[in-house]
Amino acid sequence: MNIQKRAAYVVVWFSMLPLLAVSSYSALSKPEAGKSAADYIRANIAAEASKDESTTVTIGLKNAQGKLQERTLQWKTVTLPNGDKRSIVVFLLPKSIKGTGLLVQENKGKEDERWLYLPSLKKTRRISGADKSDTFMGTDFSYEDLVTEEMENHSYSFDQTQDCGKNCVVVIAEPKSEKERAESGYSKRRITIDTTNGMITAVEYYNRSGVHWKSFRASDFRKVMPSGDIRPYRMEMTDVIGRHSSTMVFDRYSIDAGVDPDEISLRALTQGQ
Repeated sequence: MNIQKRAAYVVVWFSMLPLLAVSSYSALSKPEAGKSAADYIRANIAAEASKDESTTVTIGLKNAQGKLQERTLQWKTVTLPNGDKRSIVVFLLPKSIKGTGLLVQENKGKEDERWLYLPSLKKTRRISGADKSDTFMGTDFSYEDLVTEEMENHSYSFDQTQDCGKNCVVVIAEPKSEKERAESGYSKRRITIDTTNGMITAVEYYNRSGVHWKSFRASDFRKVMPSGDIRPYRMEMTDVIGRHSSTMVFDRYSIDAGVDPDEISLRALTQGQ
């Protein structure tokens, strides 16, 4: 190819770039007409709703040097008639923390309640539910990462700067009030939602100073039978500042199997049920 032909080829190629960009962008997902960012959050809450759930979870904790520690726990959740939620976590492994348990009561419109049981002391201790940024049992997850979204405390908008690919939207969530800003560990969350099933697939968390702090990824989505509800069987939270991470791998999942609320109580906590 001579110089003149090569130059003409380059000119034609660059003249096509805007068309290629438009074609590529049009293939990406866009919010459905008339649907707000808050609507997608509501769809996620509906997709994750259940009367009760139970599962066995293996937690992997990896430090900055790559050293891995594992813990295994039983996790049960029940939704009460008034819409409040109650969850119990009891550790099964390692032996050194076997029987250690946590009971959480998610209360609508008021502070959540938490109780910690330490079998070595045979004592139950109530812990403050006000600080949502407390870490969940020494992992990179915090309590607010694992509870139901409190929509009344946040404002939502679409992220106009980030493309997530096909069949998804990116929603920015920010605290509405000074109280929420003080209690939350985050100034902003960038949430990626799968529009085909309402599931959250990724979240970028920004600390109170506006710095990207943590990244969440959910994967291995499956239908939980016989209910048919979809859940991620693997979740990973990475502290991008501290360079450590936590994974949760789920097994023996059941949904709406009829968990008795009495199985998620202070009595059950002390008995390791």
